[in-house]
Amino acid sequence: MAGRLRAFACVALAVAELVLFTALPRGAAGEKPPSIKIGLSAGFSGPTRAMALELYRGAQAAFAARNREGGIHGHPVELLAADDRYQPDPAIENIVRFLVADKVLTLFSSLGTPTVSRELPVLRAYAKQGARLFFPVSGLQASRVPPYVRYVYNLRASYRQEIEGLVAAFVAQGRSRIAICHQADAFGRSGWDGARRALAKRGLSLCGEATFARSVGADEDMTRQVVLLADCHPDAVLIVGPAPACAALIRDLRGHGLTMPVGVVSFAGGEILLRVLIDEGKRCGRNLEDGLVMSQVTPDWRDSGLPASRDYRRDLAALAHAPVPPGGWDKHPLAGSATGFEGYLNARLLLAVLAAMADPQDRAGLDAAVASLGPVDLGIGVPVVLTGPHHQGLDKVYLSTASRGRLVPLTSMRIAAGD
Repeated sequence: MAGRLRAFACVALAVAELVLFTALPRGAAGEKPPSIKIGLSAGFSGPTRAMALELYRGAQAAFAARNREGGIHGHPVELLAADDRYQPDPAIENIVRFLVADKVLTLFSSLGTPTVSRELPVLRAYAKQGARLFFPVSGLQASRVPPYVRYVYNLRASYRQEIEGLVAAFVAQGRSRIAICHQADAFGRSGWDGARRALAKRGLSLCGEATFARSVGADEDMTRQVVLLADCHPDAVLIVGPAPACAALIRDLRGHGLTMPVGVVSFAGGEILLRVLIDEGKRCGRNLEDGLVMSQVTPDWRDSGLPASRDYRRDLAALAHAPVPPGGWDKHPLAGSATGFEGYLNARLLLAVLAAMADPQDRAGLDAAVASLGPVDLGIGVPVVLTGPHHQGLDKVYLSTASRGRLVPLTSMRIAAGD
């Protein structure tokens, strides 16, 4: 009898322990909650390396800050990064691996139009598996319209909107002979199309155009492109490309005595382009900063009046022990940048989506979480809404120019380079 009582007591104790164990939150028995995996494919080598590093640093600053506060419902956020060399085929391989082998919750901030444009059909192919891309660093129109808009959420303004802002600034100054030099791929064509549309609205057309290859660096000889542009006698030039190519063209334009203002879109990387221009200027003995006008898709990251700007600088300064990105860290990182701030805002908005999910491990809940958000206050002075027809949170374009080695908001229409 006593033995049966002891056995009953042991069983009762075991049942009680089991009930207590299952009632505790996941991880309470010594197991850490699984991380929420996010996949980032970007050109960590090649012409976009500096931009990829800044994007990664900005995003990691936001994720690390959230993880220090306990993550999302106890789950840490883990950013997986892979190098695609700014080439479409490696980008496709990366995102398929993320989705299938790594089982990421979502893809995040893919960098560049040539890669994003090729990722869109992959998203559709994996739609039944819940594949989504949040906040690509591209102004590509195809990610904002059917058939692919349902798989993508954008934060930044489009390239059409950026080019519209640049053209409006030049025309307002009385400049009507506008030429363009663009990368010879989907990115460049997107900018070219935006320029034609912006000019046509004003009864104008491009006075000339030239192209360059996707792989060119800052040491590229752009004489051929300069000659083509000079032949049409422009009073402003638009450049659509990453920082190295933009810097090479600006250097050779100035070297041939062409002093008209030059407008570049955000993919040139803001401070990244400025750093290359300063280096090239020292090498050739010229000031290459004058006459530079940049369109940006975020407000000034140095603006202390914006909570997000203050948070970005604080969290970037606190970033430590982040996983090393592909190719390693830059030996001389920037103190902050427009690209880094974009990565930070992208991550902050994704965190808001994750926090709204019933199960942040289930891709099936992503769209419902976005729909439930309503306007999101990122701390940049304007609310962000992702549920519009273009799945695009921001429309505003910010223009900046160079002054004394740094980018500043463009407040004066005196944007010429000495003409």
